[in-house]
Amino acid sequence: MDEPTPTVFYETRRHITRPYTPSYPPQQANDGSKGSFLSLLSLPGVNQLKEKWNEYKQPIKLRKLASLFISPKGERVAVASGNQITILQKEDNYSKPCGTFTGGSLASFTTGTWSESHDVLGVADDTDTLYFIKANGDEITRIARRHLKVSLPVISLIVQDDSDVQKSCLCSFIVVTSDGSLQHIEICQDPSSSIYSARTSNNGLTAKGLFPHNVLCVDYHPGLSLLAVVTLTSGSCYLSLWRRSRIIDLEQLVTIQFEGFYSKPKGHKSQLAYPKVLISPQAKFVATLDVTGCLHIFKLDKDCFSLSNFTCRERCESELTNNLSSGEGEHLSDIVDITWWSDHILAFAKRSGIVTMLDILSGLKVQENGTVYSKPIIERINMFQGNIFLLETISSEERSNSKETNDSHSMEHIAVDSLDHIDISSLNWSLVSFSERSILEMYNILIRDEKYQAALDFADCHRLDKDEVIKSQWLHQVKEQMK
Repeated sequence: MDEPTPTVFYETRRHITRPYTPSYPPQQANDGSKGSFLSLLSLPGVNQLKEKWNEYKQPIKLRKLASLFISPKGERVAVASGNQITILQKEDNYSKPCGTFTGGSLASFTTGTWSESHDVLGVADDTDTLYFIKANGDEITRIARRHLKVSLPVISLIVQDDSDVQKSCLCSFIVVTSDGSLQHIEICQDPSSSIYSARTSNNGLTAKGLFPHNVLCVDYHPGLSLLAVVTLTSGSCYLSLWRRSRIIDLEQLVTIQFEGFYSKPKGHKSQLAYPKVLISPQAKFVATLDVTGCLHIFKLDKDCFSLSNFTCRERCESELTNNLSSGEGEHLSDIVDITWWSDHILAFAKRSGIVTMLDILSGLKVQENGTVYSKPIIERINMFQGNIFLLETISSEERSNSKETNDSHSMEHIAVDSLDHIDISSLNWSLVSFSERSILEMYNILIRDEKYQAALDFADCHRLDKDEVIKSQWLHQVKEQMK
């Protein structure tokens, strides 16, 4: 008989709600397709044709309405909404901005990471422009795509925060592009004299011709210098692991093929998820989410660096069924975002707006938050398990309707490939955190929040002393009577 899976207890806190930036510039007509044939024969025209050809070869690059970038220890949280980044800090309980940055175009930010030792945020937008920003919102420098040594989309940024680098005044970042190349960039922290140097890998993720130019998503485990990469080759999906050494040199460890969709399937009309791959905190598992919202889980053996498909058991009341992590099960499909809560507990947001935590070893839901969130994005604090942030986006109209009906289940997730038609100025974002708590801590939180009946029920369930609840409730009643 299986051991019962313990329930996860966590405190939910809503830190801040703010409007999206209303300062988007007016859209300009795209004249790229209006030039004559002769105009395309000029040098700019030839470059334009090259870019169009690169776009043709690549899967459709999905756009993000919002993104969440959390520093490794959670000291800083950056919320990217539209073309604006709001920076929050733990010292203020993430309740007020300590810095803001606004881009000058219609582009939205797609990927980013913090150099916590230098307090610098590196981000890329969907025009593949790189921005390096201080925690107070000041821009250090930006690097346009044409100034990079690569011409293909930026997939990920990796921070180089090794001990030797921490002693340097230069921030060190690695840029991963969709052709599998890696570019090492060093940034001076002083905006008045900002300089950058760049070096590109000779092999990158395309060592020995193993992969064509179709890197879809990447995750990096700094403790093991381990890179997880999802690629598309001749219509087939592959997950591979690479070990990084000497900054941008890579050694391929293992590759496994699996079934998934990482470009928009023909005829697919429902909401698309942004593709994602994540190594678990202790690197025992790798999970990846495809664009149709299906979750794929793999077991990682660190001793021999092997990958195998992981069968996640699902339990429904008294029935126990086995389902492969290819999305056949109810829990593992219709997902819009994922992150690891712990090494074997996955947190994921469903299209319905419900956030669920699933123990992949037992197949049991260890917690499900009954709150329905609008267009949720979830990320974790990498250095501490049991701490995640959720970013939700809601329009003024939806907020009004949800207050009237007390139900946001019917809210449609904004399609990531139709951002040009969205009125950004009508949107608001809200930051929520989930932090793991012990049974006693959870009990005290219920009393503190004056949820006395819930506290009494909790005490009954966990055999706790009810005196504190009764005392607190009595004091509360006395204060009310004295008003």
